[in-house]
Amino acid sequence: MATAAKKVAPSTKTQVAVKETPIDTTNRPSFIKEGHRGSENVGSADLVIPRLEVVQSLSPARKKGDEAYIEGAEEGMLFNNVTRELYGSDVTVVPVFFNKEWLIWKDRKKGGGFRGAFPNKTDAELTIRSLRDKDGKPEPVEDFTALDTAQHFCLILQPGKRPQQIVISMSKSKMKVSRKWNSLIALSGDDSFARKYVVEGIQDTNANGEDYYNLKVSAAGFVDEVTYKLAEQQYEFLRAGNAKVDHNYEQTTEGGDTSDSKEF
Repeated sequence: MATAAKKVAPSTKTQVAVKETPIDTTNRPSFIKEGHRGSENVGSADLVIPRLEVVQSLSPARKKGDEAYIEGAEEGMLFNNVTRELYGSDVTVVPVFFNKEWLIWKDRKKGGGFRGAFPNKTDAELTIRSLRDKDGKPEPVEDFTALDTAQHFCLILQPGKRPQQIVISMSKSKMKVSRKWNSLIALSGDDSFARKYVVEGIQDTNANGEDYYNLKVSAAGFVDEVTYKLAEQQYEFLRAGNAKVDHNYEQTTEGGDTSDSKEF
């Protein structure tokens, strides 16, 4: 699936932190009807698929006073970066579609920040060579890296809730997790969305002896017919290129995991 190349300016924080409250989709008052009135003109280009992230020791989600703070967030917990919902230490997902993007990151020691997502390495590297600072001068290309990132589009399954779209982004040390997951799917001989998997946050250590939280994926059996048909519909939607990943990254490193790439 091709993703339109675009540059994304680094995020900036407001002066006053505003706490984000997780969206409650279960305790709907009886007088409110379930529906989407008012959103009739919202198309796929106007939406982003949220990402599943793991809380690290230095995550904004753990910092009181930060606008990204989530009450109760602890290291190793998984959360939705858009709704701010905490899922706990593990979640069950159905993999629906896979693709790769190349993300541009600036070295944290040089100011850091996410600078854009591209469908291939060539486009990303060309963009790096065209980056300019606030005065219009070319930025040093050595300050940037195009990092290949696996995007696993999934449905997240939760008891008593409708399956929701989520994407799990994997780069650096998480790439080995991505490859293992893709291998499990290939060895099954089935559609990727025929089976469900448990994703959990686990403690890991990088080459520098620093602890951080990585991901672990385990097979959890077949899905039911209703879930299979819903996932099949999502597959057709995603294969047609009708999806955008939320690139509002809150962390520019994987908890200090710099073992196989620069420090972003």
